[in-house]
Amino acid sequence: MKTSGGKYIAPQLIETTIGKDHFIEQISIIGDQRKYVAALIVPAFDALEDYARSNNISWTSRADLIQHPEIIQFYHERIEHNQKELAGFEKVKKFKLMAKQFTQEDGEMTPTMKLKREVINEKYHHVIDSMYGE
Repeated sequence: MKTSGGKYIAPQLIETTIGKDHFIEQISIIGDQRKYVAALIVPAFDALEDYARSNNISWTSRADLIQHPEIIQFYHERIEHNQKELAGFEKVKKFKLMAKQFTQEDGEMTPTMKLKREVINEKYHHVIDSMYGE
């Protein structure tokens, strides 16, 4: 991937670096022809729900949970911690938590469980555009 600033980034490296967190189930890096790197993140909901319960955060659905300001801040801090070894231009500047996993059935993953970036970019373009103020 190449950012609009001309920097080449390796999305798999960033995904592996940030995605090793046990609160992250899936991560898709966005950044091709964009000003900065962003990410779509599917939380590891079992771990996240345990965290929310132990911190007295109430929610009615997963969609509700991932919009809670304390949860968004929690993920922001985890991402910052996990990406400290990355170069500045490789760091995720914005992210969106997703309520639903990327699946092969929905065409978002290959049979070998690799992300289909084009499909994800097209399917979630409105979410991605919102991270870039578009």
